[in-house]
Amino acid sequence: MVRVKKGKTQKLVYDYVKKQIETDTWLNGYHIIEQDLANDLKVSRTPIRSAIDQLIDENYLKKEANRGVIVKKERISNKEFTERTQLIELLCSHYLFQLQIKEYLIDDQSFLFIEELNKPSSDKEYYYDLFWQQFLSPLNNELMKSTILTQITSIKLVEFPNVSINFLYDETHKLSKTLSRLLLEKNYEVARKEIRVYINRLNLELIDQQI
Repeated sequence: MVRVKKGKTQKLVYDYVKKQIETDTWLNGYHIIEQDLANDLKVSRTPIRSAIDQLIDENYLKKEANRGVIVKKERISNKEFTERTQLIELLCSHYLFQLQIKEYLIDDQSFLFIEELNKPSSDKEYYYDLFWQQFLSPLNNELMKSTILTQITSIKLVEFPNVSINFLYDETHKLSKTLSRLLLEKNYEVARKEIRVYINRLNLELIDQQI
């Protein structure tokens, strides 16, 4: 990479690190190593520290004891949320269409865990993640699967101030019960519609917050 003049190095590092986070190349928990950044960007560690401090102030990074600096993005914007949910819908619709073409029948054993969601003590975030992993388990395209799961993880960082903190998980719970039945019935067309309704419901909740 071309060396950057003094005075621009902090911005270079800041822009680079922020881009890795906003494009989900570096997810929450990713460990930032100053020397690696210095080697990759061919800059000294002083502007790296300044850029890191700025990103900590902006809630992209966090310093943790015994771990150093890690990615810790607390929130995503409504615009980011909308973009990511649209991508989820697009990829899930394509995935379901492929299942329909191949007439793939998902094993009902894969969805037995959904009953656990009805228990008051359930860890809703855990079952949110588990549902999506199980839903995508027949998908052989690892890149597509990874992309969907990355977006599924990232939208947990949105804030719905006018509804319960569990709004996203509760809506996903409703989807999981309906979707499991539709998949077992091989009703992929209606399953695609349910995904679309689910995504629209989430996005409409954000729109209502702005009115």
